[in-house]
Amino acid sequence: MEQVKKNNVTKGSKLKNTYSSVRVLYSTQNKLSSLLSEVNKKDFGKRVKANELIELALGLIKDDHIKELQNKSLSNSDLLDMKFDEHVKKFGPISKDEYIGILLKGQLKEI
Repeated sequence: MEQVKKNNVTKGSKLKNTYSSVRVLYSTQNKLSSLLSEVNKKDFGKRVKANELIELALGLIKDDHIKELQNKSLSNSDLLDMKFDEHVKKFGPISKDEYIGILLKGQLKEI
């Protein structure tokens, strides 16, 4: 005898998940929760959800904020590489070892 297996899933019944999780520090989660509590202290209206608060906050981010975050992420090695590249563009080719020697001796000309 031949057994027939039927799938209980019908066409188009697959649900798409519209949510995702984001890992944040507990301190960030606590700040969000306390701010949400403050926002939701009202007599009328529906509750404000975390997603709505985050969307509003993200909309307030300006180019200056983005530049600040980018600069904060630079390591000292990155800064050295950037200054080295500027020096090479202005004064011509030099090895990185020579550049570090100039830095240590205090002979670096202002760019």
